Amino acid sequence: MDTAQEPQRSSPHGEFARVAISVPVLRGFHYRVPSTLSPQPMVGDRVRVFFRGRSRIGTVIGFDSAPEVERVLDVQEVLGIESRIPGPIIELCRWVSEKFGASLGETLEAALPPPLRRGGKIRRIAHVSLDVEDRSEGGIRELVEKIEKRAPKQARALRILAQVGGSAEEREIRRLAHLDSNQPLRGLETKGLIRRIFVEGEPEEVAGDSAEQASPPPLTAEQELAVASVRLAMRRSRPQGFLLFGVTGSGKTEVYLRALQEAVQAGKQGIVLVPEIALTPQTVARFRSRFPRIAVLHSRLTERERVQAWGRIRSGEVDVVVGARSAIFAPVPKLGLLVMDEEHEPSFKQQSPPRYHARDVARKRAELEGAIVILGSATPSLESFVAAQQGELSLLRLPNRVGGGVLPETAILDLGSLPFQKVPSALSAPMKEQIHRTLQRGEQAILFLNRRGFARVNVCMACRESVQCQDCSVSLVLHRRAGRLLCHLCGHEQSVPTQCPNCEAPGMRALGFGTERVEEELRRNFPQARVARMDSDTTGTRGSHERILADFGKGELDLLIGTQMIAKGLDFPRVTLVGIIFADTSLSLPDYRGAERTFQLVAQVAGRAGRSDRGGRVLVQTFQPHHPAILAAVEHDYEKFVKGELQERQETLYPPFAQLLRILISHPEEERGKQTAQEVRERLESAGRVSWGILGPAACPIPRVRGRSRFQILVKTEKEDDFRDLVSYARSRVMTSAPVRVTLDVDPVSLL
Repeated sequence: MDTAQEPQRSSPHGEFARVAISVPVLRGFHYRVPSTLSPQPMVGDRVRVFFRGRSRIGTVIGFDSAPEVERVLDVQEVLGIESRIPGPIIELCRWVSEKFGASLGETLEAALPPPLRRGGKIRRIAHVSLDVEDRSEGGIRELVEKIEKRAPKQARALRILAQVGGSAEEREIRRLAHLDSNQPLRGLETKGLIRRIFVEGEPEEVAGDSAEQASPPPLTAEQELAVASVRLAMRRSRPQGFLLFGVTGSGKTEVYLRALQEAVQAGKQGIVLVPEIALTPQTVARFRSRFPRIAVLHSRLTERERVQAWGRIRSGEVDVVVGARSAIFAPVPKLGLLVMDEEHEPSFKQQSPPRYHARDVARKRAELEGAIVILGSATPSLESFVAAQQGELSLLRLPNRVGGGVLPETAILDLGSLPFQKVPSALSAPMKEQIHRTLQRGEQAILFLNRRGFARVNVCMACRESVQCQDCSVSLVLHRRAGRLLCHLCGHEQSVPTQCPNCEAPGMRALGFGTERVEEELRRNFPQARVARMDSDTTGTRGSHERILADFGKGELDLLIGTQMIAKGLDFPRVTLVGIIFADTSLSLPDYRGAERTFQLVAQVAGRAGRSDRGGRVLVQTFQPHHPAILAAVEHDYEKFVKGELQERQETLYPPFAQLLRILISHPEEERGKQTAQEVRERLESAGRVSWGILGPAACPIPRVRGRSRFQILVKTEKEDDFRDLVSYARSRVMTSAPVRVTLDVDPVSLL
């Protein structure tokens, strides 16, 4: 047990609190609890303490009669009861800390809304708006180019603010511009280019007030069987997990709603986890229409909204919580049911400490609190499917679409066999023809391309070099509307060069396709069509995502082009055509999950078509028409894909047949990073555990990001106990101090 020590002395008598602080240290710290302190702290309370010379907030995780050393500090303050973390959540966080290699302090912080991490202080919301006379694209571009040499971050923030309409919340501009602080925005304010206004930020709507109560539709025989299975499990009053495997449009959401109704009628509460981008009015409205007492949790809420939702949940005023990944820690008093929709989505994996996967945490929480967990997907993760095969999860199937609907007809367009085009186009002739027919019938089409921007690279025709990011090992992406080259990793941007930065030859050429370029082609080829684009460039501000989908749902748009945010959770009856512009994106990545990700994306996007009696058609453009993932996806044959993929995973010993620990080492200097990576491997080898299969170190597929060279080591083992020992050993023996960074990622969803 570590003990917080400072020059100040305090009495060694009385009770001593163990406090977990959000630092990468595995153990808690002792603090004396003065008898005069009021109120006296309890386990789970947030307290203010001095740590390493400054005031910090931590969580009380226990008490001891005496510290291990003589000199300790006092607990300064016990924060409000609204910040107290319930006992079951603390127990869950202990498990998360151990499994995913994070400190308990970091894990407890992740379980709280941001304001409660700071002791309940709600920051006022800053709104920023342009304060310039000429707001035209040319005028903004001139301003950006004028200030970018001396203040590149200010230039980036100014350009993005103009792009999103000239007014937005400050936090959204900071996120979109990759800003670590608000100093660039203050600089723009000083220059008189923007205005900043602070408001308190009241909730837009009390959840459930405006929802119309809906009558449940009749269930199909398959849905009834699934609901009955969950109902029986609830009556047994013991934890159980289900995998709800249903094709797109098979009515999985209705099964969730009926199961939640069973839980609420039994006096319990439910939590529904969905991918962040799926938190649309269409999704939330279905839950609100059945459950008036609902709370919604996601990152776009204001701080006041998050705190109020947390308080309502904690006090038992809420029956159902609908939220993104972090909602798994929602403090419902009597948890009865956990639902995880689209459980295969990589967004359920946290990418900062603690790097937990919400799927694993959901199953553990259900086990700890005696609840039922339902994992649902049309394309389940291989981990969940194998768990169902091995009896760890009960498999429930929905093989047919509701209402007698059929899955859409799917065709593959081999891009390699199509006639040569002097001017490259993202839309093949057959794709254009199908779009034309769809528009003639007064129907809608969705086009999918998982690449934003206009062109992927800007290449010199003389030396064949592309314009690279100065801090990352990637090419800059052309965003034509902004007139800039952008790095999608670090946010760096610059003007489009007129000559090659490498050989100074004139004539750079934009190659490749992004959603912006496809949007331009659609407008040029179908001038009468109403077109919208949905990617992170057009949905950066609050409510923009919802507005686009609302317009599409009302029939005010004909064609919607987007990235993976349009791939799931959308149900529009007038959509009869789905076009996948380039299905090979994930297949070209050096990642063992590439084929699985490709299958899931193609199958999920295809599922947006044919959700009414109008029928549907899906066109898949690809250079790899015979790849097993693409063939299985267009045939809507999940189990065909799984059979081949599992065989390959088993032969190479990758999840779900082994557990994988990725150790990422980074350093500003390549040689120092490489040396440290080799030292980390040597430490692992010194443990003498032959069950640990060690691969690397090797440079990451993207070897440099944000000015840091990156190396990775992969460690695999088949046995759960061996893996637990591996994580414990790694977090205690391979961590190093700055400027070297060593990151542990348990069961990573990406190896890039």
